Amino acid sequence: MEKSEVKKELIDLIIEVFKNQEFDANIIEYADLLEDLGMDSLSFISLVIEIESHFNIMIPDETLLLDNFKCVDGIVAIVNQEIVKKIQTSEEE
Repeated sequence: MEKSEVKKELIDLIIEVFKNQEFDANIIEYADLLEDLGMDSLSFISLVIEIESHFNIMIPDETLLLDNFKCVDGIVAIVNQEIVKKIQTSEEE
C-alpha cells in the first residue's frame, strides 16, 4: 500500500472518530489532534482500534503514546512501519 493511500484512508478514519467534533475536514492533515481536536484517552483508544482493524495491524504497546498520535504524518509513519513489518513477517514464513 502506498504512503499516500495510507494517508487518505487514515484521514477518513480520523474524520469518522472525531465526527462529533466541529472541524474543517480539509485541514485535518495539518491539525494537531491533541490541541485542535481535543483528543482525549477515549478518542485515542477509539482511533487506535479503528487503525488496527482497518489496516489489519497491531500497534506495539511502546508506540501507544498520545504524542506519537498528534499529527497525521506521525500516525502515517507508524502505520507504514507496521505494514512493512507485517509484510516482511509473512514473506519469511
